[in-house]
Amino acid sequence: MNASHRPESVCKRIKLALIGVALLTFVNVSSAQSSATLTDVLYSELSGDTIQINFITDAKLEEPGSFSTDTPPRIALDFFGLKNGLEESQIDVSAGKVDSVVAVETVDRTRIIINLFNSARYTLLPTDNGYSVTIHNSDFDDSQVRSPKPFAARPDVVSDTNISKIDFRRSEAGGGTLIVDLTDDNISVDTRERDGEIVVDLVGVNLPPELEQRLDVTDFATPVQTVDAFQNADNVRLVVIPQGKYQHLSLQSGSRYTLTVDPIIESELDKRDREDSELGFEGERLSINFQNIEVRAALAIIADFTGINFVTSDTVSGKITINLKDVPWDQALDVILRTRGLAKRQTGNVIWVAPADEIRSVEEQELKQNAVVAEYAPLVTEVIRINYAKAEEVADVIKSVKVIKQGNTASSSDFDGPRSTAFNVTETDKNSLLSARGSVTVDKRTNSLLVQDVASQIKSLRNVIAKLDKPVRQVLIETRIVEANDTFSRELGARLGFQRITENARFPGGNGSNVGDFIGSGTTEGLKTITDSINDDEDGLIFDTSRGTPGGLAVDLGAESIEGTNPASYAFDIFRAGTGFAHLITLELSALEADGRGRIVASPRLLTANQKEARISQGQEVYIPIPGNGGGAGGGPAGGGGQGGLEKIEAELTLIVTPQITPDDRVILDVQINQDNLITPTIVGTKQIQTQVLADNGETVVIGGIYQEDTGNSETKVPLLGDIPVLGNLFKKKTKRSNRTELLIFLTPKIISPKLNLG
Repeated sequence: MNASHRPESVCKRIKLALIGVALLTFVNVSSAQSSATLTDVLYSELSGDTIQINFITDAKLEEPGSFSTDTPPRIALDFFGLKNGLEESQIDVSAGKVDSVVAVETVDRTRIIINLFNSARYTLLPTDNGYSVTIHNSDFDDSQVRSPKPFAARPDVVSDTNISKIDFRRSEAGGGTLIVDLTDDNISVDTRERDGEIVVDLVGVNLPPELEQRLDVTDFATPVQTVDAFQNADNVRLVVIPQGKYQHLSLQSGSRYTLTVDPIIESELDKRDREDSELGFEGERLSINFQNIEVRAALAIIADFTGINFVTSDTVSGKITINLKDVPWDQALDVILRTRGLAKRQTGNVIWVAPADEIRSVEEQELKQNAVVAEYAPLVTEVIRINYAKAEEVADVIKSVKVIKQGNTASSSDFDGPRSTAFNVTETDKNSLLSARGSVTVDKRTNSLLVQDVASQIKSLRNVIAKLDKPVRQVLIETRIVEANDTFSRELGARLGFQRITENARFPGGNGSNVGDFIGSGTTEGLKTITDSINDDEDGLIFDTSRGTPGGLAVDLGAESIEGTNPASYAFDIFRAGTGFAHLITLELSALEADGRGRIVASPRLLTANQKEARISQGQEVYIPIPGNGGGAGGGPAGGGGQGGLEKIEAELTLIVTPQITPDDRVILDVQINQDNLITPTIVGTKQIQTQVLADNGETVVIGGIYQEDTGNSETKVPLLGDIPVLGNLFKKKTKRSNRTELLIFLTPKIISPKLNLG
């Protein structure tokens, strides 16, 4: 008997156990969800005007559901199972980009809404006693910091992956297909569209020199016109230039990369939609044929077709006949309004239709009421901190903008087309973004603005300042100035001296004649030296052997020094007499050749903000005396010469540059470079370049070069004697020079994006 009832009792026990487990689980879940209570909300300002909000609870929270909206700007957090224990549901912050925090409890959750002045990034982090939300004041993050592009010229690339083939084909749809075969299938490909071009970067790939070329594929009759392939540092860049309307698709399969560019064929319907959109109509198309129908009934038909609520004024009356085929419904509505002289106002899903005068009258009344409210609204005072700009500059912008207070513009229609009319236009007396009662004061010590105005106006002002007070991007400009010199000089010359003395001179044809002493020399100075030596009765004769002056030289055409180096020379006597005779003829041959190569490299670099001029210079200053003026009234002391002064001569290497970052991360540079060399204490050689260039981020460009060559040959000789073959070289000097100078200026701009340091 008991055995027959045992299975039924076991089933009951199992059911009771399962029910108990389910109830226990439900109780545990319910207790876990209801155990957390929001007790406090604290906020603090971090560096860069970033706001950190801490939600304090009495138990640990799970990760909330979150989303954000741009219009209006706000962040919403859903904490399931959290109770709201705050005394006040709204907490005013008014710092950074945060306006206020609102906590609302529902059946199963507590929703926390963070109202913002402007859209912002945020970060969620759990804490031991709640949750933390960080609202960043900057729009930049680490993922947006662009690394500079490498050097644009072809470098030596060390890579095991090569491109083996580049091919182009026509697809069945009339598009172009670019096929790139590689030796490895483990590569990264970056495909993007920029300035009407399709740019493909194959990272870490080497391009053989024979494949570095331009492919002209216009004969394929595809949207693709040309394909450029070149080495860009460690990457291979393919630039595809299409034409017309197109769409592209890229695919990487194994070691093959494929880019397909197909034409976009526009249908008649697409063409009509585009034309309607250009006119401002984007509604769904309809066809209507009204024959002497009431205007109110026609508006009701459009309301039924669109699903939008129409509110028609009692003053709208009359009949209309209209026949429209396949037109947007908003264009049909505009035609009806233009025909009857009506206007409309749309708020959300409701359109109010009335005569234009009636709408104008209502809006004038609303504006007057708003003006009265603004005139008597209480003034509040707030301090707005400026982070990146100067507070006085922001204050000048606020005071320089004309603010026009107006209501909604009326949209009326006539036979010339739709018109927008502004009613009750008034400008503020102070010509600023503040109201007529508002004021702004600058605190330079804290770089803040002290603003006093109505609360709504200050909130609008915060939105404007949040968009103006942005971190300015910076540009690092690296310059390389290379000046190469190649000089060659050669000097060949001779010195010929003639000095002689004899006690018994014999002339040609005379035998034994004695006409007295004979003294000969190449110059009068040499002759005087020998004569004085005889008159002094000195032992031995003294001859002039000086080289610095003409002395006893008959021919002084020796080689000159080059850059302070004396020439090599060899001197010898051609003839020497016996006892009592001196050196009759002496000869000195001199020669010097100089061959020099040098390079001067200057690498100034500087960091500056976007659209801010920067200057860096290095050089030397020399002061030279200025002679004084004569006496009298000319400016010197009375009775004496005027006092001289000092004149400053500068020789500097100067770089002046103003960068401008374009929206596609290129850099426009206004550059001025001066390179001065102090040739002598009073002569300065100047090389200058001034230009404007457009360069990619990190691209090196040559912005200028100066090549100068100075060659010359000269010959100095004694007339007649210098023309004698062979022997005439003793009476001449030859000089040859060949100097070449080349100046090249390289420029590399690199964009430095700011990184937010939250500590």
